[in-house]
Amino acid sequence: MSEEHVVYDVAGNVATIRLNRPERHNALTDGMFDRVVDLLARAGADDDVKVVVLRGEGKSFSSGFDMSDPDDFYGGAEEMGARFAVRKLKRRADIMREILYAQKPIVARVQGNCIGAGLYLVLVCGFAVASEDTVFGLPEERFGSGGTSWIYPYVLAQCGMKKANELLVTGRRFEADEAERLGLINRVVPATELDTEVDELARAVCSLPREGIATGRVVAHMSYDMLGYPSMFTPHYGVHPLVVMMERGPDEFDFRKRIAEVGFKKALAERDEIYAGRWWGW
Repeated sequence: MSEEHVVYDVAGNVATIRLNRPERHNALTDGMFDRVVDLLARAGADDDVKVVVLRGEGKSFSSGFDMSDPDDFYGGAEEMGARFAVRKLKRRADIMREILYAQKPIVARVQGNCIGAGLYLVLVCGFAVASEDTVFGLPEERFGSGGTSWIYPYVLAQCGMKKANELLVTGRRFEADEAERLGLINRVVPATELDTEVDELARAVCSLPREGIATGRVVAHMSYDMLGYPSMFTPHYGVHPLVVMMERGPDEFDFRKRIAEVGFKKALAERDEIYAGRWWGW
């Protein structure tokens, strides 16, 4: 199924990886993440490929993790214990690390919804161009869980402490122009110009010699190492499973408990009612 949901093609020196669940706004599963990594390895081994474009088909880049199975989304911590969740969540952290350290530069073409895990993907791509209508957000805190774990130090390193706290503690939504100001994406363009802008950026990268691209990627990887980026992924599987299992007080919202009691859709509606207002932005 993941082969249908993530497709691959090459034209000239450009490989394109397409998230292909438009009817679900490209909600991401673990199988889709695995396939993205496999296809990046395929592009890395193809000497004709100089750059990879990562895009979402349909109205959105990605609405985030597929939450149709909450137990799967949370890694199974509450059902089987933290040690089982660690295995799954470590794999998710390793996938982010592998994308960050890809052999070929990656350009994210972003539109519509770019939420949660969709924004995770954008953050670990080398470049990102977004249309003006793109909506971003890192809303895990709104689930009443432990927040976005590995993303916290990562966003802090890019945006500074105050903005990282604002975006991650409130989980508020923000628009493309703010994402550009914060350095989370490279450029914002009208939706009608998105493909042209991405194509021009891809062509600019392709104009470089293969040896230069390879050397540049190595230098980028060395820089990530010096800045401590690899260690930023560890909190995802080191802390997150334990925090998911934390107790809530009787006056506090427990998203997982409410899912069991009233169903997923109603729990989402309750969450949106509780986490409402200007600082949440939804």
